[in-house]
Amino acid sequence: MNNRTLQPYIWILLSGFAFSWMATLAPLAGRGCPWQLVAIARCVVPLLVISLWAKWDGVKLFVWDNPVLWVRSLAGSLSLVLTFSVLASVHITNLRVTDIYAICNIYPIWIALLSWPMLGRLPTGAVWLSIFSSITGVYLLQGAELQAGNFAALIVVAASIISAVAMMGLNRLKDLDPRTVVVHFSATALVFALLSLCLLPVYEFDEPFAWTHLGELLGIGLTACVGQYYLTKAFTAGDPARVSVASLSQFVFVLILDVLVLDHSLDWNKLWGIPLIVGPTAWLMLRRVKTSTLGVETITDPSAGIPAEWEVCVNSAGSNDSK
Repeated sequence: MNNRTLQPYIWILLSGFAFSWMATLAPLAGRGCPWQLVAIARCVVPLLVISLWAKWDGVKLFVWDNPVLWVRSLAGSLSLVLTFSVLASVHITNLRVTDIYAICNIYPIWIALLSWPMLGRLPTGAVWLSIFSSITGVYLLQGAELQAGNFAALIVVAASIISAVAMMGLNRLKDLDPRTVVVHFSATALVFALLSLCLLPVYEFDEPFAWTHLGELLGIGLTACVGQYYLTKAFTAGDPARVSVASLSQFVFVLILDVLVLDHSLDWNKLWGIPLIVGPTAWLMLRRVKTSTLGVETITDPSAGIPAEWEVCVNSAGSNDSK
């Protein structure tokens, strides 16, 4: 494997590392400020940085007449608000970042399921088995909390489903510059975050707001920029299906930072739920890799022979926008 072939996988690792720090900094910042402010920081910094970068290169930033782009941005914005309402409030919900990440990343399964009503393609038995496995994994991770009346995990599940809706039209946006998609999403998500500050409850803080929290907010925005930049480069230069599988390495970074930075001990009784959630996701992605490999040799039409549930997310360069 030459350096050029290896580059997309290095970039996706860098992206995963950056997004893992974003996910780790969010609970730290949420101890001293409203979770809505954390979500706003996630939107504002990438919006400013990527807008300036795109403007410098002469890229068209504002597209108003693309309904697919609006569906992607509106669904992604709602998912972002739901995710950060839990991610920046772990001191209230008692969820671990590792658990939140694992549940969020079952979106490929929801994409496969949503292809039934939206694309008219009945999910296969493998998809139904994956759904059952993921639900079992969520119960192992959060069953005790759900029985005790803590339904925060269900908010994460809802965010994952809405992320799937956001991703289903990404392949139709391939003619747009990725920065245009990111700017459109970031601006829309900023509106949602501001509305959440006005309309949704603000949780209690563990700490008074300090300069450290300001630094964490800035870090959240900057790591989001770095993560999005390398994510886009990876999916542009490499095979999207293979890069998608490699992106699951982010889970390892999140787990390590959750233990070392957030000082969360491992609950071995709950850890059994993680492979039940992540495993089916990786399996479905690997099936897409095999399909794309065969397609190079035997299929003239690049969309022919690809299962419908994967057709919709081939170009998923923006999949982490809602996290």
